[in-house]
Amino acid sequence: MRLIFFLMLALMIAITLVVFPDQANQMLRLQALGWVFETKQGTFIVVLFLLLMVAWLLRTLIRTLFSGSGQLWSSLRMGSEKRRQRRLQETVTSWLNGNGALNMRLLKSSKQVLPEWVLDLLAVLATPADKLGAPDQKRAPLLTILMARTISSPTVMPKVDIALRKAHLKAWLAISPDAALAKARMADIAEEEGDWQARISFLEHNWQKTGQPADDSKQSLKRAYQKLAETDANQALLLLRKAYRLDPADSAVVLAYGLAQLREGESQNTILLWMNYLEQHDSIVVAAELLTLLKQHNPLKVYRKLERKNGAEISLALRWLRSELAHFSKLDGLAYEQMQLLADEDKYAPAWESMANWHHSAGEYKQASVCFKQALRLAG
Repeated sequence: MRLIFFLMLALMIAITLVVFPDQANQMLRLQALGWVFETKQGTFIVVLFLLLMVAWLLRTLIRTLFSGSGQLWSSLRMGSEKRRQRRLQETVTSWLNGNGALNMRLLKSSKQVLPEWVLDLLAVLATPADKLGAPDQKRAPLLTILMARTISSPTVMPKVDIALRKAHLKAWLAISPDAALAKARMADIAEEEGDWQARISFLEHNWQKTGQPADDSKQSLKRAYQKLAETDANQALLLLRKAYRLDPADSAVVLAYGLAQLREGESQNTILLWMNYLEQHDSIVVAAELLTLLKQHNPLKVYRKLERKNGAEISLALRWLRSELAHFSKLDGLAYEQMQLLADEDKYAPAWESMANWHHSAGEYKQASVCFKQALRLAG
């Protein structure tokens, strides 16, 4: 530290003498032990500066030699590692920015900078998904997971062969049996294969793990229940009940669930299901199916119950059903009055269509034509 201080002091004096040349040209006389030394002040300072610098270099070299070769090699290696780290950071940044491919030679030369498994992961990320090949049991677990996640990603284009994706996902699940993402990807593959039972199993497993599925998971599970119910009549009622619990506002689910109950001879449950649904939701499809069913179960009695309800408190579809029941029960005056009100004030296309059918059945073709036109206009 002292040597550096004197070195800096000599440098400052040298700079001062350069700025003030008159002082630098003045003679300096030193006399000791019979020796006389005369020189200019500027030259003396420069020589002193050089001598101090040489002394500092010699001291550093001697200290390094006495401390062993390891410290010298460590100093050189540290500088080399910093350069490699900087170059590696630059090439990875360039690759992430989409400005070039990863330099594989640089990655190999950076094994001392980063752990080897990090370099393997980067190599996987730099390889196109369709070039990664089949899973290998000898491969490191983390590498297997990354390859499976990359190959099965829904954003990969073009998509990797489904058999290869499935093999990688099975290898992933063998390492991490509770991996939610792996199960979600397996569920997607099951949908591609049309294996709705397998898709339901994977989706339900994730549901049990999370406790409450997200909205998109609910929709996926509901659709899987519906699809499997279409092909498995024995489980249809159970599956559609599950779908209904997931989304009781879906008219397609409510309709299918009611029809499944009908096939099991539970007509009263179907009537109650559809009636409750129409009190809160507007679905002409459900109302039309319910009308067909009610015509076989004392329609006049049902009409009297619906007549007590305030029209503003029930859905348009239920008001349409009430008018149709009145017409079927030969209460034509009430039927036309209620349906006309629904058509004129609420601009309800099914109401115009019903009146068109009534006029057509009565031979009133001109009125039927006018009503059909109104229905088409509102429906379009």
